[in-house]
Amino acid sequence: MIEKWQRNQRGRFKGKRIEWANSTDVDMFGEISADFMQQVFDLMPGEYLITDESSLRDFTDFETSVEELQTKVFTFYEIDISDFPTGNLLEIFKRIHRKSK
Repeated sequence: MIEKWQRNQRGRFKGKRIEWANSTDVDMFGEISADFMQQVFDLMPGEYLITDESSLRDFTDFETSVEELQTKVFTFYEIDISDFPTGNLLEIFKRIHRKSK
């Protein structure tokens, strides 16, 4: 289900709707996602929002390269994510889960 939020205040966003992407699939990897966000981005639960469409780039500054993130993920999880061009977090969590089995 997509949650909708209607802003009723004034300003350039008045009357605009925000549609949050689903997080159904990523919610299945709660423990992995919490560990991942702490290890890779130094973020604690409650300091971020992850949806099924979230990617590595959503949590980086413009100075961090994709290669740096791939190296960091490999360092902590010993998985190669270079074949994920968008860096979709859900796909990364699935790969971490498969490796841990």
